[in-house]
Amino acid sequence: MAFVIALTVLFGALSLFNIVLTVGLVRRIRGMDAGPSPVTAPPAGLPAVMRTAGGQVEAFESVTVRGETVSERFLSRGPVLAGVFAHGCSACHELLPGFLSLIESEGYSRDRVLVTLVGRPAELADDVRQLDPVATVVVEGRRGAVARALGVKAYPALAVIDTGGTVRASGPGIDSLSAAVTESV
Repeated sequence: MAFVIALTVLFGALSLFNIVLTVGLVRRIRGMDAGPSPVTAPPAGLPAVMRTAGGQVEAFESVTVRGETVSERFLSRGPVLAGVFAHGCSACHELLPGFLSLIESEGYSRDRVLVTLVGRPAELADDVRQLDPVATVVVEGRRGAVARALGVKAYPALAVIDTGGTVRASGPGIDSLSAAVTESV
């Protein structure tokens, strides 16, 4: 009988110790900075998210959220900042505020920024409201004309495109465009 009591007390003490450790671990995890991590370029060797520097944008035609037709002729307005963001993409959601800041800080006008939002219009209404004042916005499905012309393979995809439709720089994050953006403004 003494043996059973000793085992019960030992089991209770171990259980209490386990609870104390678990509570401590939960507090430590909650105390960590849970902010979004910056989106950076993928490590070397990973496939490109869209056409790479030197690649040529293919011909395309689509309709903007304002009902205007947009085509590859849009690129003749000067170096264009292009962004492709998909609904449900957490990296896209994290990158959008930085993309908006880039447009503002570098002084890009609305007619030199082309944003393609991938998904259904109802799902993207908030993003359209944010982007429409500062960019030419197209909403299309996964295999839409603009995304195909840019050779998009993953989201988010950003690029600086020269007047002739040649990609100057591209990648999944703002840091992949840094040098090309400052040269184009």
